[in-house]
Parts: sequence; C-alpha cells; structure tokens
Amino acid sequence: MSTELDIYNRILFLDLRPWMNSNISEMKFKQDLNDLEKTYYQVQPSFELSFLNPLSNKRKYYTALIDHEAIRFLNNLHKAVEEAVNDNERKYHVHWALTRTLPQKLKELAQVLNERQYQEEQYQPKTGLSSQDKVLADESFIIHYLKHELVRLYMEIQEAYPSLLKQDPLTEEEIYYTYFEQTAPQPSLIVEATKKPLAKAAPIKPDSVEASTFQPISNDVRPEKKGILPFSTIIKNPNRFGSFESKLHEYGYIDADYNFTNKHGAKNELACIYLHLINKGYFNKRQFPGNKQIKDVAIRKFLDQRYSTDIDKQFRTYRNDPDAVADYVDSQFWLTQLPNC
Repeated sequence: MSTELDIYNRILFLDLRPWMNSNISEMKFKQDLNDLEKTYYQVQPSFELSFLNPLSNKRKYYTALIDHEAIRFLNNLHKAVEEAVNDNERKYHVHWALTRTLPQKLKELAQVLNERQYQEEQYQPKTGLSSQDKVLADESFIIHYLKHELVRLYMEIQEAYPSLLKQDPLTEEEIYYTYFEQTAPQPSLIVEATKKPLAKAAPIKPDSVEASTFQPISNDVRPEKKGILPFSTIIKNPNRFGSFESKLHEYGYIDADYNFTNKHGAKNELACIYLHLINKGYFNKRQFPGNKQIKDVAIRKFLDQRYSTDIDKQFRTYRNDPDAVADYVDSQFWLTQLPNC
C-alpha cells in the first residue's frame, strides 16, 4: 500500500511531463483516457476542485489522471489510519502526509511553475490562439490543475483527521501563501464536495487469515549451505527477530514458506530493511568459537538464503547511501517502531 504520489512525480519530472509530449495526438490522448480504469473513493470527501472544464483531450486525460491519483492517495491514507493499531500510529500517517508527502510535492510544483513560467492567464479561454499558444495553454492548465488539487488534498486530510493533527491546521489562505507566496483564489476553487459514488467494500483476502496464523521459526528454514552462518550463530535475540519476521510477513515481503515475494521495487525496500536491522543490533557481532567478526555481507547472505532471494546489488548500493535508508525507514511506521536488540 503506497501513500506516496508517484503519478504526480511523473507529471512533474518524468515521462508524463506535459511539455514533453506535445507531439502526441488528441486521438491518442482520447484513447488513453478511455483506457483509464475507474477509481472510486472509499470515503466521501469533504472537498472537490471547481476548475475550468478541460476542453482538449490532453487536458481531459491529465485531469482524470490527477483525479485518479488523488483518490488512490486518499484511499490508501484512510486505509492506513483505519488499520493502525493505536493513536500514535494514526497520528504518524497523518503527520507524514501533511509534513512530508504533500509539502514536498507542493514545493516541487512551485519550482516547476517558476522554471516554466506558467501563468493562469495562459489557459484562460480566448480566441485567435496560435498552435504554439494552444500547446502552452494545455501545459499551463495541467500544472495549475495539479497545483490546486494538491492544496485540496492538504485541506481534505486536515478536515478528515482534526483530532490526529500534531500542529495547528493551515487555512486555505495560509497554504497558498506558504507554498506559492500568493493569496488564495477568489472565489475559492476548493468547494464542498458533491456526493460521490463510493467503492464497494473489498472482500477479505484469504492471505489475511494466513497472516494472523503465521508462526516465525526460531531456527534455520533452509538446508545448510557452505558459507552461510547458521541461525544460532548470527541471531542475537530469536524472540525479537521472530516478531520482526511476523511483521515482514504481515507487510507482504515474505510468504508463509519464507520466500521473498519480490514485488516491483521490493528488493530496494528489503535492502533498506536489512540495513535497518543491522543498525538496530539484531545480529551478533562475533561468532564463536574463534571470536571471528561477523561482517555485514555475512548477514546479507544469511538473510538472502533465509528468504530465497539475492539482493547483493541493492544491499551494496544502499549501504553507501544511509540517507536513503533513513528516508525509507521514516516512511514506514512499523520499521520506526522496531525495538533495538
């Protein structure tokens, strides 16, 4: 479950930058729009965006894409809060969205607005526009739509979780001034939401039952292999390590047979998890007899064999990037709550 805004990142910096696809036809944008899957809110929102109607297929596609990502983001946040075990975890999810995820995107968007010199008057309806002016108008429309949608998301989360806020909520005027050094539009573009069709409750997945019955094994789970240290030599506290592995299973990294699930991007995450465990002291520093040092690579090999994977490349990369590891750990409440060993 991701509470990041990957699509918005692609619009601002990667393959979905609207100024990089001016050669794509209106027919192609129409087809892409038709191919978008329907997305529904799981919780009725408090606000919606009141913006100019998108008249070109390019504008229609991008506004739909932005709307879909906003719905997905809110749905995932609501789910994370709902499934949190206590108020501290609930506050963590809300605080992260309001102090890290959304502020980062608001600042990045302000940077793009400044660099591209997009102005609101560029997309206002007018006649006699040249082809080049129409392209610019579409680009400006899309980026400004994203701008106001980010502000709407900020207000939506504050409105949804007033009791979980760690700091005073920002007014609409304060949000626009803080991130764009401008006053809020008058009349406001963020209005009370109409009643939305909501997603049907998802059926309980069978693996959710499996997760509750997962039993960590305080021993080796694979046949002995040359060059791999045994569980009894490398693990400092079997009970604490078992609690960690229960979480590793719960969050979908390993199945009931201790096999790494290898979802997209999960190898990078697993490398960060390995390094976080090392930092937390979950492994012995020396092996006996012989009083020989246990190096990080030996720990990585032990864990790789235990979970039937190979993340040597990712492990070496993130071992040299402690800031990236810290950022990932900070984004995962269950990792921040792991006790030291």
